[in-house]
Amino acid sequence: MGFIRTILFIVVVYYLLKVVIRYILPLLFGNYMNRRMSDFSNQYNRQQQSTGKKKEGEVTVDAPSNRTSAKNKDRGEYVDYEEIKD
Repeated sequence: MGFIRTILFIVVVYYLLKVVIRYILPLLFGNYMNRRMSDFSNQYNRQQQSTGKKKEGEVTVDAPSNRTSAKNKDRGEYVDYEEIKD
């Protein structure tokens, strides 16, 4: 009797998982994706409003900072070498 109960339990769990994966999981995932898309859209709109209104096609260029000189000083001295043949 225990063997039949185990087989029946496995079959019932299999069909329950099949229903959950086929019908319920896509609904939950769809709701999650819609929520994430609206969050992203809201964040994008806030960012556009904070940067100000720009005309379409307007280009702005930010000058790079002058940090490269500090990086070069920390590297040390470059030593040129020659290969010596015996």
